[in-house]
Amino acid sequence: MNNPLKISIIIPTYNRPDDLKNCLSSILKQTVRPYEIIVIDDGDLRAPPLRKTYEEKGIGYVYRRKNTPGLTASRNLGLSLSKGDIIFFLDDDVILFPNYLEEIMKVYDTYHDPNLAGVGGIIENVRLKWRIYDAFFLISGIREGEVLRSGFTTNYGTGFPPKRVMKVDFLMGGVSSYRREIFSEFLFSEEYRGYGKGEDKDFSYRVSRKYLLLINPSARLYHYESPQMRYDKARNAQEFIFVRYKFFKDYLYKHKRDWLFFCWASVGYFLRRMTIMVFTFDIKEAGRIKGILKGFRDILVHMKSR
Repeated sequence: MNNPLKISIIIPTYNRPDDLKNCLSSILKQTVRPYEIIVIDDGDLRAPPLRKTYEEKGIGYVYRRKNTPGLTASRNLGLSLSKGDIIFFLDDDVILFPNYLEEIMKVYDTYHDPNLAGVGGIIENVRLKWRIYDAFFLISGIREGEVLRSGFTTNYGTGFPPKRVMKVDFLMGGVSSYRREIFSEFLFSEEYRGYGKGEDKDFSYRVSRKYLLLINPSARLYHYESPQMRYDKARNAQEFIFVRYKFFKDYLYKHKRDWLFFCWASVGYFLRRMTIMVFTFDIKEAGRIKGILKGFRDILVHMKSR
């Protein structure tokens, strides 16, 4: 497939050279060649993986180490360095199916709608075990890429994957692409600072309220959560619940009764984490529970300050 549109791929990374190398290797096997890749390093890579190989194949390789931490800053910096017409965002621990880029670009080529802003793919190896429970509590839904009235979302791999190209409410950061023109109007918000705390949903949902976002189930990748991702479970849970509140307040809250949806989902999420802690006897899960409670406290403090 010979596509006239130039592809830029932005990959934020943090101290995971082996995962990054696997990701970059999968890009080299694509049936459609990108114009450039841009690696934004939040860590301390000794040498950017496969740089020479990319350059020998005529693919641009931009490497930039930065001092301002966080995924938001990495994505915005990558954008400022990019030159392509279509901007892809990938996590550093994903591996693409060989036709991933081709399937995404097919949508841009064949879907003749001037409002088309972005296209995403499907995570192949993530499936939620609590699907019915989460749907009942509005923690997740049935249709992937759906924003729920609770402020929670149906992430890719947690609902039933679509069978055809279809409209979605948001795209996840590591499985997304956008037309360059969109970024003259939208950028990732610094209000969601941290490494992956919801800035992708905030950004793409803002875009989807004005433009069209699509998902192509034929564009698939594997997402392997790196063993080096040793999150502070308490801090992560605290930020997760507060970010869901912020998203709910910013976009879903219209009437006082809407609080019922957010509270219902939050209680369901808390009970699910409690059940996991009890039945797995994992003491580390107690930290997550404490984090959720701190998140509830932060929400109350934020509400009183308004």
